[in-house]
Amino acid sequence: MKSGRGAMLNSKAPPYKPVSIRVSEATLSERAKPFKPVYSDQQSLFMTFSNGFPLTESQVFDFFNRSYAPGLVERVIVPRPKGGRGPSLHGRVVFKDTHIPDLVMGNREKVCFSVDGRPMYCRRFVSKKSKAADTASTSLPDGGSHSDGDE
Repeated sequence: MKSGRGAMLNSKAPPYKPVSIRVSEATLSERAKPFKPVYSDQQSLFMTFSNGFPLTESQVFDFFNRSYAPGLVERVIVPRPKGGRGPSLHGRVVFKDTHIPDLVMGNREKVCFSVDGRPMYCRRFVSKKSKAADTASTSLPDGGSHSDGDE
């Protein structure tokens, strides 16, 4: 018996029967830490919203998918304020590729967008770990700061 592209099927082979396997619910070690995806700073933008004009995760997600192209956004994070009072005034948009924030920002440090008539300011995301690493790499072992000049 012939199949597409001239390949021969084995006429003596038993008929194909797909196998269905049930996997019981797996349990993690009680010492296992919960999974938290790690996103690089290069694929993220930090967003701020004007007081009284908050935006939801879905509004931000829809804005970037409408304005640039569908499927660019990996995740939008708008944390709830501590204490749960009032709307959040900041968030983070994570893109699927590291070049997308460069496309959005261009050579600008800060960009303002209008999302559903509300202002949203974006700048490149810099995590606390990155800031700490930058500070540690520029500080001196003795904790002081020295000028580069001859003094």
